[in-house]
Amino acid sequence: DPAHFESRLMADFGEALGLNEALVQQAKLDEHAESRFERFEEGERRAAAEQRLRALFDVQALLKAFVAEVSAFGESTAKDSLPRVFIDWANDRMTHKHIIFDEGTCTDVVVGDTLALAVMEVALLGRTWARASDKYREESLRELFVAAPDDAAKPKAAPEVALGGAEFWKERLSRLVRRFLGPAVQVKAPSEAEKEEARLSPEEVKQVFIDHVPGVLNFLYRGQPGNLSLDFMVGAYQDGFQAFNATEIHEHLLSSFRLVVHHGFDKKPEAAKHLGQIAEAFMDCQAVQARTVEKVSLQIRGVALDFRGHLVQLIDEYKAMAVKILAVEECTKLGGPDANNDPAHFESRLVADLGERLGLNEGIVKQGKLDEHAQARFRILQGAKLAKAEKRMHELFDMGALLKAFAAEAVTFGASTANDSLPRLFIDWASEHMSQKHLIFDEDTCSHVVVDDALALAVLEVVFLGRPRAAVDERYRGELLSEIFVADAAVEVEAEAALSSAEAEAPVANERSDAAVLILEVDCGSFWSPLTPDVLQKVAEAKKEGRKEIHFSSRGFEYMLDLVAMKQVNLATGKARSVRYGGSNNNHGDEDEDEDESDESED
Repeated sequence: DPAHFESRLMADFGEALGLNEALVQQAKLDEHAESRFERFEEGERRAAAEQRLRALFDVQALLKAFVAEVSAFGESTAKDSLPRVFIDWANDRMTHKHIIFDEGTCTDVVVGDTLALAVMEVALLGRTWARASDKYREESLRELFVAAPDDAAKPKAAPEVALGGAEFWKERLSRLVRRFLGPAVQVKAPSEAEKEEARLSPEEVKQVFIDHVPGVLNFLYRGQPGNLSLDFMVGAYQDGFQAFNATEIHEHLLSSFRLVVHHGFDKKPEAAKHLGQIAEAFMDCQAVQARTVEKVSLQIRGVALDFRGHLVQLIDEYKAMAVKILAVEECTKLGGPDANNDPAHFESRLVADLGERLGLNEGIVKQGKLDEHAQARFRILQGAKLAKAEKRMHELFDMGALLKAFAAEAVTFGASTANDSLPRLFIDWASEHMSQKHLIFDEDTCSHVVVDDALALAVLEVVFLGRPRAAVDERYRGELLSEIFVADAAVEVEAEAALSSAEAEAPVANERSDAAVLILEVDCGSFWSPLTPDVLQKVAEAKKEGRKEIHFSSRGFEYMLDLVAMKQVNLATGKARSVRYGGSNNNHGDEDEDEDESDESED
């Protein structure tokens, strides 16, 4: 059990690696870890494990997490929070304090990876190890900080990341990111889930979660006292997700959720893990709940994937991570995160508007387009805003972390590895696509898979670009990287065409282009809500053909949109709402996530 093996690692490496002291104390009391797993005594096994732990530590991801958190600074930021304390630290340790703020208004904290790295070096090493020529916003990085008085450390030579040099390595990563963030590298929507009938009572549903998820009785929906997540889970089992009622995916999500619950009721493998993920998701909004149900149900259904499919799925996780970070950044700019500027719903806005271009998970894109809160609260991304968001997604996609994640999973291959798992399929792939298959194994015993960043990058390049883009003289364990793999001409041609097409079709980063894009908003009383892209498409077609009205469906109601009177009419109730062309920013509504909106029954 990995949970108890974690205790083994914590107990044996806690002091050497400075792991959380309280958790180390707990780990040393874990009797299961002690009885099941051999201790890491001094010697070769311990040295190898410690080396691996250091290799798995992702500094790039840490930098991005630090940047995301300190950028959340605002008027309501708590005094003892990291963003607030960072401001105070900068006042004491930086010669140009203003440089952590945006250049325009000097009110928003803006920290790039370069500055974040320097801050960590100063805070934890006494000074920055930047080169004399390194600059940040035209200022010398070395001169930005006040060195600690006890600084006696000496710089160490940084290892060269690849034979072609840092810039060449960076270009290779960038090329793959451009390839990954496109429709050709996309997790496709699953086939419709078989209808799963309800066969449990409300009490039985509750008991399934109580039996498998410790503390679930105390889980609260969005931290609201008395609003138990368990009650929402019972409701979802019986009736599905209210936010997706009367949509094309309602039955699919309902059956998928029931499948997960029945899997737990029948005490099938990994039931606790699956139900735990679901229970945690139900502490957040329905958009998050639906995404988690989709993911977990696919795992249970055992949708078969080939090696490329597993890689696409792994890549999708890092796309989703980039979306989450961007959603937080954008909501922070809007004054949030708060009840209206909610990152979970801004994620829906992003996946709906960027999903097709960036090859985001097709099933999640469908859900995003049906998120009415995202439609009501956030303007559709078009023109310059769309171009800016797409560019930021490319910046946030963490190729370094992806390489390490692939390597970490590939090296888990062993005698008990499942035939349809990524580690097993990697072995099969290497047999077909590598001229020297033994290079993926350790040199001493040739029994353990060993993959470092250089090999991981070359593998991804072959799979998605047709051949490795390494320097002609770059070697891996003495062999030329370019000669280790069997090139795939068809993939190379398709990849080049896709990259060229993506560059040609990229949204124009011109602020004036926003004005030329058709945007219509409907008056919902306390706020103006943008009409969905499919409705706007109908409007554009009607204008082109000279028609004065269109008909469309939404939330189970039929509507008529009068393009002359600029009125939207509910054909069932006769209620009319004003429509306007978008030009001013939306006011955000105050509707609660899981309560019926005041006029939903009539509109």
